Amino acid sequence: MATEMVTGALVSAFVERTIDTLASRFVDIFRGRKHNKKQLSDLKMKLLAIDVVAFDAEQKQFTNPRVRDWLLRAKDAVLDAEDLLDEIECELPKSQVEAESQSAAKKVWNSVRSFVGFFENKIDSRMEQVIENLEHIATQSDLLGLKKGSGVGVGSGSGNLKHLRSLDLSYTRIENLPDSMALLYKLQILKLNNCERLKELPSCLLQLNKLCFLELLNTKVKNVHILGNLKNLQVLMNLFCVDIHEELSIQQLGQINIHGSLTISGLQNIENPSHASQACLENKPHLVELVLDWNWSNNSFADSSDSSSVIENLQPSKHLKKLSIRSHVGEQFPNWLLNNSLPNLVSLVLELCYSCKRLPPLGLLPFLKDLKIKSLYGIVSIDADFHGSNSSSFKSLETLHFSDMGEWEKWEWKAVTDAFPRLQHLYIHHCPKLKGQLPELLVPLENLHIEDCKELEAFAPRAVDLKLEYCEKVLFDWATVKSLKLAGYNIEASFMEMVTDIVPHNSIQHLQINDFDHHPCPNVSDFVSLWTFPLHFFPTLRTLTLLRLNNLQKISQNHIHNHLEDLTICCCPKIESISENWDMLKSLFIQDCPRLEPFTEGGLPSNLKKMTLSKCSTLVDSLKGALGDNPSLKILCVDRLDDECFPREDLLPLSLTDLAIYNFPNLEKLDFRLLNQLSSLKRLTLVNCPKLLPLPDEVFLNQYQILF
Repeated sequence: MATEMVTGALVSAFVERTIDTLASRFVDIFRGRKHNKKQLSDLKMKLLAIDVVAFDAEQKQFTNPRVRDWLLRAKDAVLDAEDLLDEIECELPKSQVEAESQSAAKKVWNSVRSFVGFFENKIDSRMEQVIENLEHIATQSDLLGLKKGSGVGVGSGSGNLKHLRSLDLSYTRIENLPDSMALLYKLQILKLNNCERLKELPSCLLQLNKLCFLELLNTKVKNVHILGNLKNLQVLMNLFCVDIHEELSIQQLGQINIHGSLTISGLQNIENPSHASQACLENKPHLVELVLDWNWSNNSFADSSDSSSVIENLQPSKHLKKLSIRSHVGEQFPNWLLNNSLPNLVSLVLELCYSCKRLPPLGLLPFLKDLKIKSLYGIVSIDADFHGSNSSSFKSLETLHFSDMGEWEKWEWKAVTDAFPRLQHLYIHHCPKLKGQLPELLVPLENLHIEDCKELEAFAPRAVDLKLEYCEKVLFDWATVKSLKLAGYNIEASFMEMVTDIVPHNSIQHLQINDFDHHPCPNVSDFVSLWTFPLHFFPTLRTLTLLRLNNLQKISQNHIHNHLEDLTICCCPKIESISENWDMLKSLFIQDCPRLEPFTEGGLPSNLKKMTLSKCSTLVDSLKGALGDNPSLKILCVDRLDDECFPREDLLPLSLTDLAIYNFPNLEKLDFRLLNQLSSLKRLTLVNCPKLLPLPDEVFLNQYQILF
């Protein structure tokens, strides 16, 4: 057995010696000869391939008798080659002339070629094994070839595979990588993304000295620690789950050169907080996005002191750009967040940290653009400490999002000047106890959304796009608003009060009013006065949406409206009429408005291109006279009719390109004689027509497409 062990080492030793000799002494023989330089380069690559085979054989000689026999046969070739190599080295000092040098070079070349020839068939044979393994993987994964960019296809032959530099096995059902991959000694890029069945990486990867880029996105590989032995390897792995049963756990990340983004979940499984420091996140400058996640279950024991120690030991590199902290149960955030140790941070999410009682001085982060704070129920007040200073606070912040802050009562900001100079988007959602004032901003916001803040009685910052939902006490300035959405309980009454005091506004282009009508008394709306929507108050309005307004009776205007393009009226049971003076209207949606007067002859806007009528049988009946020869209507959607046959005679204009029929419970037949008269029709959509008889085959040969 000892002899057999030496044999493998003898092969490797001879290869190493030959390469060293080529580099240190024989190179002089080939100097100045381009042809010979190329031969020398090729020879080195062959010798390196031999070294890989020899190393692999040394490892397998004890379990594979055929490998052991092969090594014994290789012994004689090694000894003969070494004798000749010694003889040549002795003759080299005597080679003073060109002819002698050429003779020495010839001897070197012939001896090493003889040795290489012994191995070449073995190398090709081993390469074919790699091909077979990859072909098996591809077959099992329903692949026809390797991924694009791999540089070679399955079955392309060993000649190409030897030079393979990029291999993509992503989205395959691979469970194990073959050990023979070690022979892909030129491989530089390996992609194993979304290989859900792959649980471990083979140790043979450590032999791929040229491997410089490995992708492990969305995998569940456990033994990633072995990658730390490849010093030049860049690793993309977006998920690491800390397992309480693993010996190495979080320490596995220590020596890995991680690039891009990483989520570390299961941090509650770290039993010894000092192990977190061995992840060495602070020494990973190419890790630019990080998520720290504790997955507390109902049976988990949440130790706030351990959680605080763990997160303290997970300090990222100062180069980090995006950070999320989820379900941290400590009473405060780590010192490295308090002490402004992340100067390059541009995005921060603090979520589900129930026990945290105060926020870090985030206003000091110079490049922070996006800040989201969600479900921090320990926060009662946000004070000046949050801003960090009385000037230049949040100087780069563009988006600020507060949501589900159930105990938050007050935002103290008056001691801070010149805060939020670049803020564009402010969202405050589900903060039911919030009272007091909101910050005054010098520059109007692009978006301000306030939702479910019933106690908030404040004046909203100026905004271009304003949404106020379930916060009826919030006031706003009409002057800067271009898009306005008002929604909530009894919002109709609030809007009625507004329109009695306002004067025409030239800024608003989009308006939506949505009343959810949850009155304590079911019939209270019967005592509210009927009212008319004054369209002329909004001369620049382009889109108008009116939803669930129980007392709206009319939409009127004093002159032709030249801007309105889109009108939606839904569930307004008392509306009776809408003005006809809107020639620019292009889209009309009407649903469940039973009192609305039928269209008059020629009463539809001349530029109308799309119309939807839902639960409006009377309006559908009036289309015949109203449409006339209207050449502009292209799309018609009809919803919830009781017709048994559709369409009706002379109902549809010839200009239609799209016709959609939804929710016709009694429809049994389509009149294709009338449909075929629509020469421009390209698409017919049928949805939820349970009684419709099967369509004849010749229908599908028509010029329009039928969708179900």
